[in-house]
Amino acid sequence: MKNSPQIGVVITIHDQELLLAYEAQKKFSGVGTPLTYMFVGSGPADKISTIPNVIIARNLPNNIEDHKYLVDFTSWYALVRNNIPSQKYLALIQYDVSISQDFVDKSINALSRAPMAVIGYAPMAMTDRNFIRDNMGYGPLKLACSAIYGIEIGPLLKSHIKLSGDKMWPTTNNVAMSRETLEDFVRWFTPLAMHMGNEKPVGHAFERAIKLYCILSGRGNSYVSNVLSHFQMNSHETQDFRKDTSRLSRLLARNVMSQE
Repeated sequence: MKNSPQIGVVITIHDQELLLAYEAQKKFSGVGTPLTYMFVGSGPADKISTIPNVIIARNLPNNIEDHKYLVDFTSWYALVRNNIPSQKYLALIQYDVSISQDFVDKSINALSRAPMAVIGYAPMAMTDRNFIRDNMGYGPLKLACSAIYGIEIGPLLKSHIKLSGDKMWPTTNNVAMSRETLEDFVRWFTPLAMHMGNEKPVGHAFERAIKLYCILSGRGNSYVSNVLSHFQMNSHETQDFRKDTSRLSRLLARNVMSQE
């Protein structure tokens, strides 16, 4: 399964200096499969514009770069709506992660067992208060689902938690799925995203919408643990904490799995 061409890695990133540091340190040199940087946001991109595996989202005909709080969804949207070629499966990961040497192998193994599922790397119980109860994204997502699709998601999620064998959700936007599933998710979530608008909570709504989509579509989730470490840089400052970004950036460039 090693070096399988079936899966590609797409990294959403918004800082060209960090991207250059990753390349200098050969952070992702061991993935052994096609890797693409999706550069989002309005930051400088002059130093990376000629790198072959860098796509600058704002330069594409179809983009939603004016919705910065949608975070990684701006990358997913650009990939799908501009028909950018890709592998059958995609690991869609954020810039502020480090991955293990067996990340690709374990991802493709999980997708081979459940090809229509969305693979999560940091599962957490849906009963955790941060899933819906104490999260700023749940309210806007609930209202948008009611307005756009006529779905009341509160009872739906409670029923799922009570009755389903899978009571976990794939926290963060670091997931893997088939290209077909990604296209369907973008189709489904785009009207919700546009309804919610460019507000701080919508990135959190997007993260929870991934689980909701998996429930509604019947695709389900699978989980692969201990292959990805998320440093949660909070670059859009939508959460109530700050981190030493200079120190963490150095760790990230070296693909260190621990923040210690």
